[in-house]
Amino acid sequence: MAFASALGALVGGLWGYLYLTESGRRFRVQLEPRIDDFLNEMHRMQGTVHKAREAAGESWSSLQEIANDVSRVGSERTGQSH
Repeated sequence: MAFASALGALVGGLWGYLYLTESGRRFRVQLEPRIDDFLNEMHRMQGTVHKAREAAGESWSSLQEIANDVSRVGSERTGQSH
């Protein structure tokens, strides 16, 4: 309970500083482009992670196909059927 109260007081004080004072307004004006840049970078990173995930999935599928082919060829050589 004390932690929640302290956190609430901290958030309220920060909000008051940012929105009720001139120096808070100047800070927000300086901070907003940086936040936009950060969010844009996160969006680009998300796209990169998505592409990497697709490539990994395709690689895994290829490896499974190769393993199946090797298993099939090995079975054909020994006269076993799968």
